[in-house]
Amino acid sequence: MVKLLKISAEGLMLFKDKVDIDFYTEQRVLADNNEMVFNPFGKIYTNNVLSIVGINASGKTSLLKLISFITRLVNGAPINNIDSRDILVGSDNVFIESIFYNDQVGVCKLVTNIRKEVINELESRYIIAEEKLFIKNTKKIKTRRDILEFTKNDLYKERDNSAEFLQDDASIAISLSKLSKIYVDDLISTTNRNYLQLIGDFPHELIAFLDPSIEKIEFNKKNGEAALKFYGKETIKVSNPMLFENYLSSGTIKGINVFISAMVVFSEGGYLLVDELENHFNREIVATLIRFFMNKRVNPNGGTLIFSTHYSELLDEFDRNDSIFIVRNRGGISIQKLSNILKRNDIKKSEAFKSDFLDGTVPSYESYINLKRAIINNPISEG
Repeated sequence: MVKLLKISAEGLMLFKDKVDIDFYTEQRVLADNNEMVFNPFGKIYTNNVLSIVGINASGKTSLLKLISFITRLVNGAPINNIDSRDILVGSDNVFIESIFYNDQVGVCKLVTNIRKEVINELESRYIIAEEKLFIKNTKKIKTRRDILEFTKNDLYKERDNSAEFLQDDASIAISLSKLSKIYVDDLISTTNRNYLQLIGDFPHELIAFLDPSIEKIEFNKKNGEAALKFYGKETIKVSNPMLFENYLSSGTIKGINVFISAMVVFSEGGYLLVDELENHFNREIVATLIRFFMNKRVNPNGGTLIFSTHYSELLDEFDRNDSIFIVRNRGGISIQKLSNILKRNDIKKSEAFKSDFLDGTVPSYESYINLKRAIINNPISEG
């Protein structure tokens, strides 16, 4: 099992300053709210749900892509093969620090310097110029501060770019990924493309939860055909499951994709990344998914849901403030943890978000007035 503890990135064009994302808890873990967290070792806890909130174009998707990119980097995937590498576009020299727990070796810190290499006027690629991997035993970690402190004695490996066996765009952490990898299911790219991604016999309970009018969905593994039956209706057979989008609601399709992915994450103790989680869902379906990740019986291995949302009411599902990140874009994307702004847990988070108490979480009053004037003074007619 591998659990992210903290990631940092500096030198990214899209981001205003250095980006810091903590996965471990900062607020005290009490007996009555420990359902929301997972204990990988010692007295260290990680949040099972992380929410990224902000107005349109604030940088929520970019932050999710950064998290996705770093998980692939730590797993040893070649940078130039990682789909979310577009987070590097426009950046020539990037420094990434990844701190994670590997149950086979201990707590690790991977420091990676990524540089752009220009091939010609039309082509470029990324290489890892320098890299160091530190490892220390979990017995050395007594407090959260100890997670971040490494010494020269903890240096496990330093990159040697003359090594023939190592690709110039693959991390030296690949040696650890052979022992244990971060399991991650990334649904970011499907935000605007809602189709069945998985083929199999889905649990009837899931189908009934999403759409009680469906009696069954079946797949024939031999010929690839699929069958859909609504109660009291004739069975619909299709040659390609993709054609189900003509019969199933967008919410049912997304629900199948997300909940099946979540079930795998529960088993693997990995990460599920979803952009705009509320799309196609009503509030109760989204709340159910969040609650499942916060339930130790459903999620015994500390699987983590990381999602972006415009739906501030979802924040009221959280008892903690250290698992919510506010994203703003003012001359570059910046990230701030809610617990650093909102010190009290008794203030309703959705109201703080909607009232702009958190600053920059709703469109400005000036932009509202300007839009209102434009509509009044410049009416648009058809044609």
